[in-house]
Amino acid sequence: MSKIGEIKIDKFLDSMVLTLEDYAKGVDKCLAKASHEAGENAENELHRTSPVGYTGDYRKGWTYGEKQIKKGKSYRTELVVYNATKYRLTHLLEKSHRIANKYGYYGKSTPKTHIAPAQANAEAKFTSVFRDELARIRI
Repeated sequence: MSKIGEIKIDKFLDSMVLTLEDYAKGVDKCLAKASHEAGENAENELHRTSPVGYTGDYRKGWTYGEKQIKKGKSYRTELVVYNATKYRLTHLLEKSHRIANKYGYYGKSTPKTHIAPAQANAEAKFTSVFRDELARIRI
């Protein structure tokens, strides 16, 4: 048996821990890259597909960022795509709403579905980028 790649039994645990730590760092990098690309992709799609309105502020307001969520003793990071300027309109435009004037309600608006398709595309993008990056990890 050759000496290349041999590990003494007392050093095996140390070697295994180092290998798993390297793998965990690689997975963290893969997650960061995949979430960044998916968030950027969703933001760009929402810039293209959102209703324009009078000023275009709703369409221009899309951005994304990370959000820290504490669960028990640990933290979880989520990527959130949101409208920074006209955040109150997102649900109304996506789901529709009643239209009112000074005499009462006279109808319902038509929903302008633009967030759900962007979310589905972002999830698919995240999955594909994460799988590609995970396949490139070398231990």
